[in-house]
Amino acid sequence: MKKVSLENGSVKKLFFSFAVPSIIGMLVVSMQMMIDGFFIANTVGAQGLAAINLSIPVVNFVMSTAMMISAGGGVYCSIALGNSQKRKANEIFSFTFAVYLTILGTLAVIGIIFIDKIINILGATPSLALIVKPYLLTMLALNIFYNFPIFTETFIKIANKPHFVFISCFTCFTGNVIGDYIFIVKLGMGVFGAALATCLADGIAGLILMRQYIKSRSAVSLVKPKGDRNLLGKILYNGSSEMLTVVSSAVATFIFNLILMKRIGEIGVSALTIVFYVNSVVNICLYGLSQALQPIVSYNLGAKRIDKIREVLRTAFITGAGIGIFFFIVMKLKSSFVVEMFSKGNIELELLTKEVLNIVVFQYLFSFVNITASSFLTAVEKPLESGVVAFARSLVFTAGFLLTLPLILGNTGLWLALPVGEFFCMTVSIPLMVFSYKKIKTKILKSIDKTAKI
Repeated sequence: MKKVSLENGSVKKLFFSFAVPSIIGMLVVSMQMMIDGFFIANTVGAQGLAAINLSIPVVNFVMSTAMMISAGGGVYCSIALGNSQKRKANEIFSFTFAVYLTILGTLAVIGIIFIDKIINILGATPSLALIVKPYLLTMLALNIFYNFPIFTETFIKIANKPHFVFISCFTCFTGNVIGDYIFIVKLGMGVFGAALATCLADGIAGLILMRQYIKSRSAVSLVKPKGDRNLLGKILYNGSSEMLTVVSSAVATFIFNLILMKRIGEIGVSALTIVFYVNSVVNICLYGLSQALQPIVSYNLGAKRIDKIREVLRTAFITGAGIGIFFFIVMKLKSSFVVEMFSKGNIELELLTKEVLNIVVFQYLFSFVNITASSFLTAVEKPLESGVVAFARSLVFTAGFLLTLPLILGNTGLWLALPVGEFFCMTVSIPLMVFSYKKIKTKILKSIDKTAKI
């Protein structure tokens, strides 16, 4: 298949050649999560769903670390390629891979040692803790495999091979479905089987893509790592906004779970799990757009092409709006079908989940703005501003409304916290994005003018 050029040709065509594989690939990943939930709901039951949701903050924290490393290294690798510095790009890629293995390996050891304390902090009841432990312990111990596609797919786009994302995601999906059927249905391994199937499938998918980086003719390839504390700091700092995005969401989920356990009980956490499965489909589509946006923007930042940066940003916003409106309409009309897949005849769970979804879907009309803005700021080396958006989105607005709206509106206030938080976050994300874009435009135009005079 022909490589996609980051420099020449139509920006829209380039964007969608990156975005379509990303979105379809990440949709497959979200379906993978929903299939896990389907098997668990129909074998372990509502407690199994609650156990998975209680584990999400910790699993997402580790995932956010992988995203921080991958996104931070990816930005500097893209900029190096934009400046025609292939050797430097290869060294950055290889150094980033070494950092990925070291940090995630360390987190695995820490997770195994302190697993009981972690479960206690998550607020699991004694009966629920027995289900949480095998799932969370497996996800932590094998986190290098679980998060491997995040790393490999980030750099496969930078290497001008976005179509390989299909291969990775198809492998993840197929492997996970087969693994779920064998481990959960046939062997009766419950949530442990779900975690094992996910980690093994993701690990195999990551290894398949990793083969591409061994080839010296690839735009990005493995060489002897070359880096120092300065590069490490720059990678972690620039990628920290991506980490903060997920960590903030994980903290908000943690707060959500604690409040639900107190106000409603395990049935509330189970309902939220189903809602989050639906949300993950929408958010993953939007993150797929952001993954397409980042390498194109970073490359053209290095190439000083402000016209292409403007066009890809505009395309991302229009596409994101379309995705948000589409899912809003679909879930307003067909939420019953999705809910009944996971409720397993539990009428109380079904009614509560439908009530929650009917309110939460309004966030789809706003979330694309905040996700796109945060990704753009990361791509143009504005991690602080991107981090502010992530922090405001989950911890300032969503968590803030979680703690205040229920005092006024009761349980309805819990569900309203999500769309209201997204709406108010736009008052932060839009000004920061516009200001950063104008600053970059001025800098690039001055640089071009200075070069022309020389």
